[in-house]
Amino acid sequence: MLILGIAVATVASFIASAALYAIPAVSATISRTSTPRPGLSMAAQMASVVLRSIITACLMAGILVCAEWHGAVPGLLLGLTLSVLPLTLLMGGVIHENTAVSAAAIHLVDWVVKLALIGVIVGLFV
Repeated sequence: MLILGIAVATVASFIASAALYAIPAVSATISRTSTPRPGLSMAAQMASVVLRSIITACLMAGILVCAEWHGAVPGLLLGLTLSVLPLTLLMGGVIHENTAVSAAAIHLVDWVVKLALIGVIVGLFV
């Protein structure tokens, strides 16, 4: 049952992320402030998003199981707590790599939504 939760959370996370980046103002900001990696196909980029979501869902499932936490609320709280990790990474990008604050903020919103969504869904299957 937990594998099904991981799969559902992965798909939901991918859809939520795609919806965010499809918003015209968001896609315009990302296009204006980011430089695409040359030679990396759209399929490879999408596969990377799916892989990161699977890894994140497995991590959260492992934490929920080990802590014996069950349900949507513990999953949500775990996801929100783990949001500190992308926050610190994106802060580093802004400070050390001159990443645009607007792009970093969009990526942070994306990760907070993904972590919360994955946590809730996986929590329901634990």
